[in-house]
This record gives sequence, C-alpha cells and structure tokens, in this order.
Amino acid sequence: MSALTPDCDPDMSHCGQPWQGKSGPGASILSVAVLLTILGVSLAVVATRAVSDAFDFAAVPIALMAAVSLVRRVARSAAPVVKAASARVPRGVAVRRSQPAA
Repeated sequence: MSALTPDCDPDMSHCGQPWQGKSGPGASILSVAVLLTILGVSLAVVATRAVSDAFDFAAVPIALMAAVSLVRRVARSAAPVVKAASARVPRGVAVRRSQPAA
C-alpha cells in the first residue's frame, strides 16, 4: 500500500490506514488549516508579482485542488446537519376529505 491513500489528509496526519479512523481529535482541524494555508499562499503567488510568472502555472492548479478539497471537506461536515434538518421537515400535508352527508 502506498503512503497516499484516497482517505489521506494533506498534512499526512492520517494516512495509509483508512480502516483505523482518524488519528486524533484535532486532525481534521489541522488539515483544514493546512489546506487554507496552501490556498492562501497559492493565491498570493498568483495575485502578487512577488515571484516570476512561471510559478503561476504551478500555483493555479495547486490553489484549485486545495479549494476543491476544502469544499469537499465542508460538504462532508455539513451532510449530517443537512440530513438531520431535512428529517424534521414535514414531507406533505395530510389531506382531510369531508365525509358525504347521510
């Protein structure tokens, strides 16, 4: 098995053993911080002229991958909340029909 598995965090805090779960309680917060840092540095490289334009070819895809990873992580975190909220919403209105007069 390689070091990079589909369930590997970018900061390598949880990697290589997806069957054992997360490594610690702060692993996901650390991963989000690393992704935000990567995204910020990549956008700073693209937005400023601090480095040559040749780095833009590497910084743009890196920024896109970090942004996609952040969106997926937020969607995974929000999914249980959305599911619980949608379970409380009534599905339909009970229709009461009048009885015929006898």
